[in-house]
Amino acid sequence: MSKQTEEKDILKTLFGRMPEADLPASFRDNVMRQVFAEALKVKRRNECFALLSVIVASVAIIALAVVSLVYMDLPKMAISLPDLSSVPFYLYIGMLTLLLLFGDYKMRKTYRKKHSEK
Repeated sequence: MSKQTEEKDILKTLFGRMPEADLPASFRDNVMRQVFAEALKVKRRNECFALLSVIVASVAIIALAVVSLVYMDLPKMAISLPDLSSVPFYLYIGMLTLLLLFGDYKMRKTYRKKHSEK
């Protein structure tokens, strides 16, 4: 006989001597709990790596922007405020728009209420 068949026979006799034992009732639950816990750990690790990579990329972009602003010769910019004489007109238009939207809301609400009762 070859060595492999002898090992198989030895293993067969050893396993044959072992008493058959049933698995505990909670075996499946315990295994599934461990599987889900491991999957959750992998998911958290991947999320941490993704967040870390976004942070590193953001810091690199900000650093590049700061360095480019330091070494560029930017002309001085002047900020001027717009003419405020037209503000009352825009407030009037905005109030009319809000009033029309509120009226539309109320009309649709009563229309749906009437048609849902039928």
